Parts: sequence; C-alpha cells; structure tokens
Amino acid sequence: MTRKPARTSLTLERLWQFSLQYYGVRRVKEACLELQNQFRGNVNLLLLLKWLDEQKVTFQEEDWHKVEECLGRSETLLNSYRELRRKYKQHLPDTLYRESLQFELQLEKQQQSDLVECVNSIPLIANQGDPLTLRYCRQLGGERLYSAFSDPASRYTNV
Repeated sequence: MTRKPARTSLTLERLWQFSLQYYGVRRVKEACLELQNQFRGNVNLLLLLKWLDEQKVTFQEEDWHKVEECLGRSETLLNSYRELRRKYKQHLPDTLYRESLQFELQLEKQQQSDLVECVNSIPLIANQGDPLTLRYCRQLGGERLYSAFSDPASRYTNV
C-alpha cells in the first residue's frame, strides 16, 4: 500500500511563531527544558515535530537521520554558546545577559531555518502511526515527558 504525499506549507516564520506560542506554555517549556537538559534532546527538533504532528503528517523512517543530521551545523555552536552564557550568568551585568539571551534566540532561529529547509526537502506523508513527538521522546528515553506534548497545541495557542 503506497501512502499519498501530504501537502503542507512550512516556512521559518510559521514554525518560529508556532514555537514562541507553544513554548510559552509553562508545562511545555518545563518539559522541553527537561528533555534538553536530562535527555540531551533538541528543543527545536521537538517543536518542529510537534508542528508536523499538528498537521497530521510525518516522514519516512529512513528520513529520520536526514532531519537529525541537519542539526549538526548549528547544534555544537548553540550548545557551546548556551553553556558559556550559563557559566558567566553570575558575572554579567543584567543588560549584557539579556543581550546574550537575544543572541541565543537568533542562533535558535537559525537552527529552525535549517530544520525547515531540511523538512521541505523530504517527502511528507499522512501520519497514521504514533505522533512524532512521542517517537522522539521514546528515542531519547524520556517517554514520560510526552504527556506534556500530547494535547493539541490549539488548546494553548491560537494556531
């Protein structure tokens, strides 16, 4: 049985706005940070996967590695910068620390741009299996965190 290609229109701005709204939900933010800090997960990838779940689309199993590989360019830089910012938090004036957070957000947006480009280059199909966010949480060993991502985003946002 062949699965029909799914039509969806993902842009950086669409994913970015979705991410800002969805991540703004306290329960979601806490689960994202735990996924990142305890399970070494990537929050931008999780937000992309949640967006795809909301569209009821997925990609083929063999494309998982392509999606994860597209993080390679920015992940090391982002993690190094984040670690440095945390290390110097106590030593920076408040205004400089806020500027460092803004720069980190720019790095996050660049990473989302890489993800959007990648996902737009692979075929998407209607998802008839488990949500991508559940699969990602399982893959990282943090399946219990999925409950924070299981509700439709529209319950918390106007997307």
